[in-house]
Amino acid sequence: MDIRTTQAVIKCLEIDCDFYRELSMFLMKKHTKILEDDLEWLTNSLNDEQAYVMKSQSLENKRLELFKGLGIADKKLTELIEEAPEDYRAKLRLLGTQLTELVDSIKEMNEKTNEIVKRKLDNQTEFVKRAGILNKPETYNKNAAKETRGSSATVIRKI
Repeated sequence: MDIRTTQAVIKCLEIDCDFYRELSMFLMKKHTKILEDDLEWLTNSLNDEQAYVMKSQSLENKRLELFKGLGIADKKLTELIEEAPEDYRAKLRLLGTQLTELVDSIKEMNEKTNEIVKRKLDNQTEFVKRAGILNKPETYNKNAAKETRGSSATVIRKI
């Protein structure tokens, strides 16, 4: 691999690391807001989260195009490091390690966040069941007597 190709790979990895660092910070904040039940922030952040998803896809598409154009599309980073000029190998290893750690951290954060959301939803479902909210609503007939069977629609039709 020549110097020009190596420099392009390094620049691509630096951009990816910067993006995933930024995404990681956003996901940590999201995790905290979920723990705090800050629904307003979570609702307002949906557009930001969608933007991160779109940017991630865009970066990956650009990386694929770049690597294809450089003739290295089928190579793994470890292969690229081995083929890089000696002076650039340490930088490539460092960026590869950083990128791996960032992606692993993001995966772990997402798993923890998903687990917390699942537990919160399970707790809410249990609360709703215990409160009887999911049971048929109490309704009254035209004589103001409580209806214990049927639904509101049935009672309304009777009136």
